[in-house]
Amino acid sequence: MTTPDPGGDARFWAQLDMVNAALPAGLRAVAGPEGAAPGSAVEPAYAELDGHVLVRAQDLERAGNMVADLPGEADPRVVWPPEDDAGRVSVRRLYVGDRGARLVADTLGGQRVPATPVHLVSVAGVNLCPGDEPVPSSGPVLPAPGPRDAGAGVRVTVLDTGLVPGYLDHPWLAAGSGDPAIPAVEGDVTDEVADGVIGPYTGHGTFVAGVLRSTAPAADVRVHRTFPYAGAVPEDELGLAIRDALATHGWPDIVSLSAGTRSRDAAALLGLADFMAELTLHPETVLVAAAGNDGGTDPFWPAAYAAEPVNASGDLVVSVGALREDGQGRACFSNHGGWVTVYAPGERLVNAFASGTYTYGYPHSTSCRHSDTPLYAGCTCVAAAKAGDTATFTGLAQWSGTSFATPIVAGLIAARMSEAGISSRQAAAELVSGRLSVPDLSGYLR
Repeated sequence: MTTPDPGGDARFWAQLDMVNAALPAGLRAVAGPEGAAPGSAVEPAYAELDGHVLVRAQDLERAGNMVADLPGEADPRVVWPPEDDAGRVSVRRLYVGDRGARLVADTLGGQRVPATPVHLVSVAGVNLCPGDEPVPSSGPVLPAPGPRDAGAGVRVTVLDTGLVPGYLDHPWLAAGSGDPAIPAVEGDVTDEVADGVIGPYTGHGTFVAGVLRSTAPAADVRVHRTFPYAGAVPEDELGLAIRDALATHGWPDIVSLSAGTRSRDAAALLGLADFMAELTLHPETVLVAAAGNDGGTDPFWPAAYAAEPVNASGDLVVSVGALREDGQGRACFSNHGGWVTVYAPGERLVNAFASGTYTYGYPHSTSCRHSDTPLYAGCTCVAAAKAGDTATFTGLAQWSGTSFATPIVAGLIAARMSEAGISSRQAAAELVSGRLSVPDLSGYLR
């Protein structure tokens, strides 16, 4: 996949700067694959932690010995997980320096011993469509396609950036008036709006929760802050954070995850191996994951687990691509391929957001980044806003992305569960097989 103007891969580098400003001291994200740099011929495909590799615990000594004698490099050392968690995870993050990281990954990987970069998983992916930043809206909000009690008794965990203060001012996120079947959305209120300024990715988790509750108004939704670094997190930390969240609050019927990454050699994320293994032990839980906004066919993890042997039954992982606003095909930004199992509306949805002033931080263009001309009338990638432009939001936004197609699918599964009295896996199987259809919502998306 090529990425023409604006500015080549300018959006990737702008996002990488934001992630690095948010990462803890001592950690730095760099572009992968090797050779990706501003202005280079190598297209950046993902971000990874500089000088670190991820290996399985049984390969730790071997990996360390390989780089121990490299001149000019620090002694290899384990820097993650914390000692108290070491017995709970099967992987280790090893600091080996820049050359050591390349040597370990190349050599161990070439010998089929799992060793990978530590990828950054993000709610944004890396190469975003110029039209995917939120814009102010006054509605209408995506309506519930079914009855008010759709999703009653179904528990959904949303893994995202958290909730904005005051999110319960939106009635579809609050508890139903006198109706015990409609609980309030709960979770981590962490998306602060400092001095009236909305930061990048602030409101993402609130918007996702709003779309989900618009599709399944009575679902019991809990939002966790699992992407604390400008909407990103290292893959190994994410794997443990997911398991901690689910252990604390119980494994739900549905996990909705609007985040992911491409990876070195298109390999599955080693940092999520423990979570995926545990997911197979919970037949009550389905993972619904966004397919990503790169406009290509490269696997985007964890959504791409939908095409892996772990999902042989077809109902453990549902990967979600985005339809364009008129419903007549795939949205220009949506990833696609055999690993994407379903598509749902994902252009210009309207839902709950923060209030305040937002400054657009990415280069924009009047052409589609996947083509010199728009791929279709109203292509989301065509946006007039320029970096530095500001907008004022009053609690609602219009937004596009597979991030927001994903909670539609999660909500449809929840609604079908309550309607038919079936499990999440059964409802997911109906959706994937076509027995449960995605409703036409095109008239409500602007």
